[in-house]
Amino acid sequence: MKILLTGSNGFIGRNIVELLGVKHEIIEVSRGTKSDISNLNSLLDINDVDIVIHAAAKTFIPDSFIDPYNFYKFNINSSLNVAEYCRVKKIHKLIYLNTYPYGNPDYCPVDEGHRISLHSPYNKSKYLSEKILFNYLEDVTNVVSLRLFNLYGKYQKHDFIVPHIIKQALESSNVVVKDLEPKRDYLYIKDMVSLIDIIINSNSANGIYNVGSGKSFSVGQVIDIIEDILNKPLNARASNVRRESEVMDCYADISRLKKDFDWTKQYSLKNGLTDYIKEIN
Repeated sequence: MKILLTGSNGFIGRNIVELLGVKHEIIEVSRGTKSDISNLNSLLDINDVDIVIHAAAKTFIPDSFIDPYNFYKFNINSSLNVAEYCRVKKIHKLIYLNTYPYGNPDYCPVDEGHRISLHSPYNKSKYLSEKILFNYLEDVTNVVSLRLFNLYGKYQKHDFIVPHIIKQALESSNVVVKDLEPKRDYLYIKDMVSLIDIIINSNSANGIYNVGSGKSFSVGQVIDIIEDILNKPLNARASNVRRESEVMDCYADISRLKKDFDWTKQYSLKNGLTDYIKEIN
């Protein structure tokens, strides 16, 4: 397949290039490439593409409260440009990498029909982009929106909880986090990329899918697993800074994902963390 990938120098994009570039031709659209996601004409110069993967976005949630205008501007305009590219070039499949949009869930596991609850300009801009893509490309392009829970893996910035913990654990025996109690659904990046590869080759892919492992672990449990992997005692301490409206537990209902794509994750949390630590250490 010839794949146009936006955001190719980001966390997810770099893993897609590294893991899928050996079997697919990937055209990278990102900072440092000649094509600009914010410039529709530069996109339209790219021809003979089979599939588009749209991963480009401003993503750091705290910054979205400080500078909401540029989050909306970039995330929505880039998605609109991708939509027009798919329309003009008659692309048969678009994979959109979305984010968790459900807020504090009413129930777990969280399925695709759960109410939407958006608490940041980042989440709102991503959800509006999803709406634009489905409406703009109706009857033109099959759109697959992957609502990602908590990914972790190589190339992820240290602002995120798993690399934040691992960096501290590798450098000393002290690990300080804001809160040990919140539970999240953690999925290893290699499992997510294997899912994308399945969707690339699927003839019937279309619609919205929650993407996670189907289980949740607390921050404290993640630290315990890393302690076991490194075989060294870690002194874990919380600074007791709990975010307003903190989600204390959430995990994905992945039954639709498994049914439509016959996908099963290959890495448990411990196996994924072990592989991740080997790759960066």
